[in-house]
Amino acid sequence: MQKILGLIVVCLYFSVCFAENTYQTQIVNAEESFKKSNFSKAIEIYESLIQIEKVNNLYIYYNLSNAYYRNGNLGKAILNIEKALRLAPRDREIKNNTEYLNTVAGLVRQKSFPDTFLQYFSLNEITAASPVIAILFLTALSLFVIKRKLILKKAAAVSVVFLIICIPLFALKVYNEIAVKEAIVLSTSNIRSGPGENNSDIFTTPEGKIVSVVSKNGNWNNIKTESENKSLTGWIENSALGSINA
Repeated sequence: MQKILGLIVVCLYFSVCFAENTYQTQIVNAEESFKKSNFSKAIEIYESLIQIEKVNNLYIYYNLSNAYYRNGNLGKAILNIEKALRLAPRDREIKNNTEYLNTVAGLVRQKSFPDTFLQYFSLNEITAASPVIAILFLTALSLFVIKRKLILKKAAAVSVVFLIICIPLFALKVYNEIAVKEAIVLSTSNIRSGPGENNSDIFTTPEGKIVSVVSKNGNWNNIKTESENKSLTGWIENSALGSINA
């Protein structure tokens, strides 16, 4: 039995190594295509890694954004830089590219205080930090109950305050990135009053605009967006949107 388990572990190890080598070869090919200004080929390789191989990597999203921008597709460039930003919100190059692409698109992103605070943390970091914070709090509280020392009481009090502040903010981050379905408008689009081309146009969204998807009806999405401090809702075709959510 142990020999069989050992063989399975070895097989899994070599499978992972082989997959990583394959991905690396494809990335190198994409980089070479980009250097030769063959942006379409670079896009094809990166999209294959994401769509077929299901690779979720900020480096690939970042490079794919650059390839789309050089290939003249601003909407998809913004979509992929936003995906990279969610994985590495403090990365200076990704932040600079995000700001640059938004400027090119003529977009101004206004964020509330919670959003401004939480932009420094990725969802993965928050997921990893939450149980650690809870364990530290429970440890400090348990030690205080047992030993009744003032320093432990202070540690427990600080932990409680920290949890009271962080829990709602972390919950908001999780809600924004999982429950709220956000998407990028891939090209300037007319938003209709209902799901179908026979419905009238009610407003226009620019390329690269972030919108929230409220519901779906066939090939149409009911979206919500902000414009001049007003909330607007309407319908847009699926093909005109790119989902930011993983």
